[in-house]
Amino acid sequence: MESKRSAIVTLAGILEERRALLKDKISKPDEGALFEIANRYDLRHRKAGQRGEYDEVFLDWIFWWYLATVELTNRLVASRLASAES
Repeated sequence: MESKRSAIVTLAGILEERRALLKDKISKPDEGALFEIANRYDLRHRKAGQRGEYDEVFLDWIFWWYLATVELTNRLVASRLASAES
C-alpha cells in the first residue's frame, strides 16, 4: 500500500508542476479537486487531521486518475509545441 501512496505522491508532484497548464485548460473547481484529494486524504502531507481510513482500491482509483491526468497534460504540452512550430 505504501508503494501505491508513493506513486500517487509522485504523480501529484508532476501535476503540481503543471498546475498553471491545468488552470489554463480546465475550470478552477476541477483543477482544485485534483489537489484537494491528494491534500485531504493522507497522501501528500501526512498530517494528523487528514483522512486515512480507506480501502486500497481507493488508492488504485486515485493512481489511475492522476496517471490519466498526467497523460492529458503531456498531450496538451505536445499540442502547444506543435502549434508553436507551425
